[in-house]
This record gives sequence, structure tokens and C-alpha cells, in this order.
Amino acid sequence: MSSTHALSKLNPRHFRESFDLASLIVAPYVLTIVWQYFGAIRNQTLAWIVALLVAAALWYAFVIFKESPKEKTSRQFWLIVALPLLLIYLLRVTFPDVSFDVLNYHIFHSERALHGSLFIPGDFFPTAAPSNPTPDILTGLYRHVLGYRLGTIVNLVALIWTGIICNRLLRDYISNDWLRNVCALFILFTEQLMFQINEYMVDLLALPLLLEATLLAIDVNKIRVFRRTIWLALLLGVATAFKLANLFIALPIVLVYLFNVIVDGDGRMKSIAQLLKSTPAAVLAFLISIAPFTIFIYRETGNPIFPLYNGLFKSPFWPQGAVFDPRWGPWGVAETLAWPVVMFFRPWRLNEFTWYSGRITVGYALALVCLFIARRNARVRAIAFTTLMGIILWSATSGYIRYALYLELTSGFLLVWLGYFIWLKTSRFSKWPRYATQAPLWLLLIVQSFVALGYVNRWEWSGRGTAIAHPKPFMREAENLFRDRSLADYLSPEDKAAFAQVEVWVETTYKTAAFEALLNPRLPVVGVRMPNYFETNQARQKFAEVLQSVQGKRLFTLTDRENYDDARALLAARGLTLGKARAVSLNYFSAETKFNMLIVEVLPRWQNSDQNKQAEKGLPLPDIAFKARLSIIDPPTVITADHPHNIRVKLTNESPVAWPGRQPTWQLQITVGNRWLDENGRVVNDMDARAGLFDDVGSGESVELPMTVKAPKAPGIYILQLDAVQEGVAWFGDRGSPVLNLKIKVE
Repeated sequence: MSSTHALSKLNPRHFRESFDLASLIVAPYVLTIVWQYFGAIRNQTLAWIVALLVAAALWYAFVIFKESPKEKTSRQFWLIVALPLLLIYLLRVTFPDVSFDVLNYHIFHSERALHGSLFIPGDFFPTAAPSNPTPDILTGLYRHVLGYRLGTIVNLVALIWTGIICNRLLRDYISNDWLRNVCALFILFTEQLMFQINEYMVDLLALPLLLEATLLAIDVNKIRVFRRTIWLALLLGVATAFKLANLFIALPIVLVYLFNVIVDGDGRMKSIAQLLKSTPAAVLAFLISIAPFTIFIYRETGNPIFPLYNGLFKSPFWPQGAVFDPRWGPWGVAETLAWPVVMFFRPWRLNEFTWYSGRITVGYALALVCLFIARRNARVRAIAFTTLMGIILWSATSGYIRYALYLELTSGFLLVWLGYFIWLKTSRFSKWPRYATQAPLWLLLIVQSFVALGYVNRWEWSGRGTAIAHPKPFMREAENLFRDRSLADYLSPEDKAAFAQVEVWVETTYKTAAFEALLNPRLPVVGVRMPNYFETNQARQKFAEVLQSVQGKRLFTLTDRENYDDARALLAARGLTLGKARAVSLNYFSAETKFNMLIVEVLPRWQNSDQNKQAEKGLPLPDIAFKARLSIIDPPTVITADHPHNIRVKLTNESPVAWPGRQPTWQLQITVGNRWLDENGRVVNDMDARAGLFDDVGSGESVELPMTVKAPKAPGIYILQLDAVQEGVAWFGDRGSPVLNLKIKVE
């Protein structure tokens, strides 16, 4: 594009000609990305002014130079697609969203990121899942403008944008506006999309970006390769910033694009040259959205995608292995390959709900069919390939249904297209036989959508009822619309005074992070709830430094009566204890949605001399207590294979904390255990014998414990390894205490 032509596009007339509904919807997306580059400015007013000005300029350029054509939204679209979506949105809109992930980290991420950085000085992993806050910034923008309830309209807006793109995708196959919009609505009607329509969960927000990228990838002949490559990279970069799992969708989209440019493009060598020329700019366009958080989390943890693939990046703040939740997805290679079909019969492993209407199962089969029958339709073949490969990658990486919403959409498109294909192929048939041949496909689509809507009427992530089932509470809650911007406004003066005492939060309990951030996002939060963050000496040292940095400030935790004992145990493991507790009532933007909580002061465990540094029974030992010295009295050098052998172990407490003796149960009991290793250090027997403490052992004191170990069956040279352990908590060796290794000949 010449500079003269580019400048001519900057005039307001061209902006008005290019502006459409999608252009308006994308404006907050642009601000969300731009804000992350200026949020670190200390003067927040100045930061927002600069971010708004830069975002406005970039948005103006986006509208002028965007690749997608101006979209005229028809009257039929608003009646057939937007209106039903609005009605579903309104079913629960006045009941505030209290779903698990929202209270656990989404609101926290939103409030922190809108005020600057996800972590602030005095924090120690304040969020259990420090994921990219980009989508939470977007939802937060809507929430701060419209209030807590109506802030979720961002999801409705994203689905309307998605519906517009689906309509455009179907235009080449269905000319009738009414029928095309009905098909677009059916494509959107899956329970997972509708479950989140008025939630602060973030999975819907990237769908239109991925669909726009798909259209760019499958229509390469219409616009120059150089520009299109950069736009494609930009869309996929923003989608990845919104959810890292979108990478397994981005990969097949990119492969389709490369295939179309290299194989099907007009002027192959010219297209390849433009592709190579655009690559550096495309890489930059992809990275511009994910760079701020990627750099930030790398500096904090040493892992740019923390905590994923930590076996590769080896951050000391997470175990050296994959992040895998065994509740979800396939088990093993065979089930992974068959998961798109198997999952329909095992919906309890798809997500927290125990059923699934089956859109992806259908799409998996249709993608295989369409790859063969759509030989003359490159667009459909490309969508079938993207669907098929995306489903396989999704199965291999998670198999969790909430990460596959794009695949539900493309599966719906393939179902509609197959109906269109059969309609064309039966053009010689008379009217009723023609209808009959494609009736099973339409019946499948209608039944699947009907089942999905039935689920939506009964369930969603917050467990809220509907306006139909609870009309009076719905109307009472409606009085809060546009007034629910501040959680503090819903607290009593006494509870406000209690929260005003807090200078540092210590997070011990699930679903409390949202309250802490909404009341004051600038307070440091010290997380002790996730044991993963305390597995290395480096991590525990950082925790000790954080506690030192907040010394002299008043620490509190927010919990409830059901989780009080768990909070006490978590704090004990970190050398902290609970002080005075006060009951508070958190009205969550509502007089009826109420959380009865306890705000409890947190104190250093050893600050009072009367404690005598004695660890309590029934609680985990503090980190400083995991220091011991082990020796064997009269150690053997030769023992008999596969026979028991009695030894006496001397255990010395080298920590400043007195260890408790017999515990009420075996859980938390301090014992000495042994392993057998071969000469090369490989484990032969990981669970041989235990010897437990019966009496307390003070700091510097020793105790002798009898143990009966059983030698390995095969003769040879082995290593008898001894270590102390608090059962159910940790081996002392894993906390930096020396382990005793004794070489023994077994014969």
C-alpha cells in the first residue's frame, strides 16, 4: 500500500464508511491491551489518560485498515439471533455472579490489573492461578462502568459479535436472511456458551477473534498476503493473551493459512515472498498482546508461562512437572485418540457438570466426513481440518470442555453446511424426499440445541436460579442495577471498621480473594493456601523475606467457620498462628447474597515467650522445624537378602522448635522412614519401615528409635537411606535437612 493511499484512508469520511458494530465492540479490547503498557505509571490518573489517548488512536487505525469488510447487521439478525441471546442473558442477570473461579481469582486479577500490576510489594503469590489478566481487565472495564451485575454484558456483546461472524460465514451457502440467521443461532446454542453468558468467566471473549482469524486464513486470495499475515498474527496474539489454551486452536488456523498461501495462493512465488517479508512484523504483532504479562511473570518466577511446562523452565516456585488435573480429560494415549467419542459417554470427566449435549462428538465425525466430500470447497475443507486437528490437540492437552468452545462453533457450522450440501445433491428429488434426506441432520441440530437450552434453564456455573423460577427475588435484586459498583457500600459501619484494620491479607481460604481485592486492591496479599509454592528452599526463603518486609503491619485472614481449622493448619506450616476472630457479614452486592465470614488476625507463631517454641499437636510443623540429624548406632555393613534387620536410629532435633510426640492420629505423626536405593541411586523400595516419636523432643535433644528394615531380595551393594518425615506433610530432606545414606552389602 502506498503512503499516499494510506494517508487518504485516515480521513474521517473513510472512518465513517468503515465503521460498523464490530468496530464499536473491539474498542474496549484495544484499551485492554494498551492499558498493560501504561498501568505501571505511578500516577494512575495520568496512566489512564495516556492509555485512553493511545488506545483511541490505535482503534481509529484499526477501523480504517481492518481486514474484515464492513458488516451490515440486518433486522433479521437482531430478531432471530440477538434477541434470544438477550433473553437468555436476562434470565439470571440480577443475581450477582458468585461462581468459584470468579471469587477465587478472576475478580482479584481484574482489580489488581486495573490498578497497575498483578503482584505488588509485600505479596507472596496472592492468586492461586496467576494467569494472564488480559480478559479480566476487559470484564473489569465493563464492570466499573455498568456495575457488578451488568458488567457481565461483555459476554453478550462477544456472542453477538460471534453471531455476526457466523452469519458472514454462512452467507455463501444460505442466501435467505431468515434461514441464515436461524442457522447462526443454532450454531451458538450450546450449553457451555450459554452457561457463561452472564458470568465473569472469560472463555467467550476470544471466540470472535478466533473466528475472524479463521476467515482470514481461509480466504487468502482476496487481499494482499503481507497485510493479511500481520492481521492474522495480531488476532491470534490477542486470542492467546485472553487464554493460553487458544494456542491449540491457533496452530491449525496458521497451518491452513500457510497452505492456502503456498499452495492455493494467486502467484505462488509472489505470495511466498510476501509471506517471508511479513514474518518479522507478524511475530511482533503476535507478541504485542502477550508480551507485558509474559515478561512480568518471567521476571517474577523464571517461567514465561508459569506454572505450565515447569519441567522445562524450572521455576523454583512450582513443582518440576506438568500441571495436570486428573479429574478432567482422557487417561492414556488410546483414550486421548478416542476422546471426542468417549467423552460423550463420560461427561463427568468433561467438566464439573455431569452431562454434555454432544456438539463436539458430532463435529468430530462431521469433520472427517467433510474432508472427503468437500473436495471442491476449500473453505469448508479448511474449517473441517481446523476442527479435526483442534479437537485432537484439545484432547491431548486438556480434554476439558470449557477450553473447546471454538470447536463447538465450527462443529455447528459443519453440521449446517452438510445439510446445505445434501440439499444441493438432492436437487433432482421431488420436494418431500428432498426434505427427508436431510431431516436427520436438522433434527440432530435441533435436538442438540434443545437439550443444551434445557441444561441452561436448570444449571450454570454460579448455581443461580432464573427469573422464571424465582420472579420475586429477581425483581428485588434488580433494584441494585447500576448501583453495585462498590462492595464497601454493602457493608455495615462495624464491618467496614473491621476491614479498615487490615494492612496485609494472608490468604488461607478458597473464594476469598475477590472480597479482598474489591475492598482494597492495593493491600499486599500473602498466599499460604497453595502448598506448591513452598516446595523448594528458594521459595520458602522468598516467603520468609516477604514476611520480614511486612513486619510491624497488622496481618489478617478471611475465612469461615467451616474452613477455620484448615486455615489454622496452613498458617501453622508457615510459622504463623490465628489471633482474635470477629464475625463479619459480607453482603455481595446484595442484601440477599450473603457470606458469613470470620476476619481473624494472623500472628507470628513464636512471638510470645510463653509458647516456649513448642509445635502444637494436630498441626503441621512450621518450616523452621524441619531440621534434623540422623545416625545409626552400630550400623551394619552386611545383612541378609530378603530378611528383616533391627537397627537403632538416633534422631536429633536441630531446629529451634520442640517436636510433639505421639499425635492423635497417624496423620501429622513425626517418624523416621527408610528407602532402599541401588548403587546408582535408583529407588528399589520406597516404602520399607517407619519408627514414630512417642515423646516430645525439644530443640537440641536426641532420641533413639528402634527400626526393623527388610533388605532387598537380590544380593548386591545397596544404599540404606534414612530421613525424618511428618506424615502427610513433608520429608525433612525435601525441606533442606540432611538425609543419612549408608552403603550396605546384601548377600
